[in-house]
Amino acid sequence: MLELVLSLIKTPAIVLGLVALVGLIIQGKNTGQVFSGTIKTSIGMLLVSAGAGVLVTNILPFVSLFAHVFNLSGFATSSESVVAAMSSTIPLVATTSSLIMAIGFLVNILLARFSPLKYVFLTGHMMWILSITVAFVLYNAGLSETLIIVIGSALQGLIMVVLPALTQPLVRKTIGSNDFGIAHLTTLGTVPAGYIGGLFGDKSHDAEDIKLPESLEFFKDTACSITIVMGIFYIVVVLLAGPEVVALNGGGSTNYIVFGLLQTLGFVAGILVLLQGVRMFLGELVPAFKGISDRLVPNAIPALDVPALFGFSPNSLMIGFVTSVIGMIVAMFVSSVVFNTVPLVSIIGAFFTGGVAGIFGNAKGGLRGAIIAGFVYGFLLIFGTAALSRMYEFAAFGATGIGHDCLDAMAIMAAFKYWYVGVVVVVVSFILLSLQEMKYQKQIHSN
Repeated sequence: MLELVLSLIKTPAIVLGLVALVGLIIQGKNTGQVFSGTIKTSIGMLLVSAGAGVLVTNILPFVSLFAHVFNLSGFATSSESVVAAMSSTIPLVATTSSLIMAIGFLVNILLARFSPLKYVFLTGHMMWILSITVAFVLYNAGLSETLIIVIGSALQGLIMVVLPALTQPLVRKTIGSNDFGIAHLTTLGTVPAGYIGGLFGDKSHDAEDIKLPESLEFFKDTACSITIVMGIFYIVVVLLAGPEVVALNGGGSTNYIVFGLLQTLGFVAGILVLLQGVRMFLGELVPAFKGISDRLVPNAIPALDVPALFGFSPNSLMIGFVTSVIGMIVAMFVSSVVFNTVPLVSIIGAFFTGGVAGIFGNAKGGLRGAIIAGFVYGFLLIFGTAALSRMYEFAAFGATGIGHDCLDAMAIMAAFKYWYVGVVVVVVSFILLSLQEMKYQKQIHSN
């Protein structure tokens, strides 16, 4: 039964479909409306997953070619691979993390119900990464199985309301409402980057209001602008790599320039599918969630995966992507000097979360803010995973040649080097953010 529950929690399409189902039933919608809303929410989330899959498929050859062209060698970054290695090589982490994930979600619901932080964390794969990370740091501290489960579940629930609360001021500036939050383990990268972008940016020049001559208006079309940006990236890399190398990295018998063009168009197709999915599930989920908000968890806010933001600031997304790649490249060289280790550029991380940093930077500091925020995020991600590799020997638990790309997971592992320090940090963060939320709500009600 526990395995079934965990499988459901880890499947975003099912989780969000069930959330919509419950919300619509509570609102007293008729059978047709309940069925339609539930199905459309699940299909929308599946479209997001499918679009993300197409993106990854079309970007992976670029990653290999990029590494070859610039003669990069080092370790790759993938939090999913790191925690999977932890879980498979340490049985106690595998068993306790499953319970932490399930019980922690219940703690999240209770905190959303009774505390000022009303966020319900709905990004399943992030919950999975978080639960294993929490279980590992408590196991590494030498705690007993019982304490790992009890303390870990409480920490899981607390962290799942703290992280969306940290991002919400920037999310509100981006979407213009409090309809949803963001649930992702890159918060400690995207949020500081966004505020740094705001500090050195200029909000009067919004990236989404870039003025173009009439002949260049097509740049405002998401498909066209992404095609141009990614096309430049891909064509330059395949030209530098040459036909033989391209053939060995996915090109096969296809002309290497044509291969670059096809991968570019495939990437854009993935973006369009993803954005359609986002529009579809948000259009159904947000109204449906009102039922849960009104009855079960008053004023609850669904915290969703980062693609939920993409449609609100497409220009900032691409700016953040490009500048975060630059930040990552700079951090590679700095890390090689400071830590004598070189994490490789994460193109996927640069797009999905470097893009979000750009969105947050634009929300606070306009076009210049988006440029700076993307760069800062890219630098933080690579430099952070290099620093963590000096604190933990990942190869010791099977994660050879890989490191984290989720800054929040890195911060947890660093803070919980002494577990009681980490507990204090999480609890104090919860208290401070709760006070901040109470102050915000008081201001809202007084206006």
